[in-house]
Amino acid sequence: MMEVKDELVVTMWASDSEWQSLREDIFGNKNYKQALRKLSLWKSRRKTLFRGLIITEMVLQAIIKDVSFNEDAEPTDDHDLIQSYSIAIMKFINLTSDKMISGPQRSMYYRAARLDIPKWLVDMRHTVSHAQDLPNLESLRSAVGYILEWIFIKYWNVDANFLIVGKKSNMNVVEEFIELLEFYMLSKSQISSDLKEKQLNVLREKLTLSDCYSNKECTKKMKDLLANKSWSSDLVNVFTTKYLLQARECNVSKGRISKTDKTLWNVLLKTLNNCGLMTNVLQCLVTQHSRIAALWVLELCIIAYKSSKKIDFKNNQNNCMNCKPLNWDTNLVLRTALQSPHPHTIIFLKWLLQIQLNPLNIKQQFNIVKLVSLYTGKVKVSSKNIDHNIFTVNDLIGKDDHQSQWSRIIGQMNWRQIPFGTTL
Repeated sequence: MMEVKDELVVTMWASDSEWQSLREDIFGNKNYKQALRKLSLWKSRRKTLFRGLIITEMVLQAIIKDVSFNEDAEPTDDHDLIQSYSIAIMKFINLTSDKMISGPQRSMYYRAARLDIPKWLVDMRHTVSHAQDLPNLESLRSAVGYILEWIFIKYWNVDANFLIVGKKSNMNVVEEFIELLEFYMLSKSQISSDLKEKQLNVLREKLTLSDCYSNKECTKKMKDLLANKSWSSDLVNVFTTKYLLQARECNVSKGRISKTDKTLWNVLLKTLNNCGLMTNVLQCLVTQHSRIAALWVLELCIIAYKSSKKIDFKNNQNNCMNCKPLNWDTNLVLRTALQSPHPHTIIFLKWLLQIQLNPLNIKQQFNIVKLVSLYTGKVKVSSKNIDHNIFTVNDLIGKDDHQSQWSRIIGQMNWRQIPFGTTL
């Protein structure tokens, strides 16, 4: 579905794990609401979605209203479901057939067959488009179920579609960067063994590092690679998702990254900061559904806050980076975090709000924290006896299932579009 050519492909997902997370939401957990929220976030990062993602979103928007696919769906009139499914099927055939429009004119049946789309589905598309009577609901459900399976096989299960690096020549750069990271980690390791020295010598020879100054040369090589904008974003994603997320939580100070991990990555984080890539790191971290990722965001936000208050970092050896942050787009990081909040967002949210270049007032910060807590919490609100009143945050806080009359409006998957009243 996504044409992979010998050129850099700018993707909407921050990491391979973010792609895998969305695929799991759709085809594993069947958490369609969460999947639509993530797609909404991806759309905010790029003007248009890839064709496979457009089809995925279109199908999800249809099946999320049907209890046959989504047990949490509110009862929907059969006529409305028939209309939704009919439109989805027609758009699906149009989008997939248009993909092969180049070259000699061919029939829609021919183009569909080339993509392993059966004739009966094209027939159903024609019925929807031209006949006065639409197919029955069960037939449409079967067709949409087939489309969902088709999109999994043809798009979501194809590795080339989710690779962040779309340029084959960049793969060599990524592999070199990973080898430099491995050497960096091994050289910082306090464990002494013959195996460690053997691995270091192999990497040292492969990376053409000298025996005496290999650590400095390793850091310089990583800095040179990160300075190239053609692949710096890819390298940030590799470092963040494959290395930072391996850190451990401190045993003494719960809710903080261990001192060992902060010391390990201190130099490289300073290098990323000096290259102007810390915003990229934070954006990647806030989208990860991981407690460790959230704790890294917390650590970096605390550093930024202390830097803004001109605190002497030399007196605080526990910080993982002791230089003044430069060019951090904290507003962009906040917007990214709020586009698709998860249960770990609340760990760093207060600190992220503290370091905004244009600070929100205390009430606005309080409201945002409460909204995210409500949105990502496990408390469910009854949808019975819903009227059209608009409720504010104060109306929602402290309510239980029986007291509250609030629920999300069907079809509005992005929490920022829900009518909370004048909360911000």
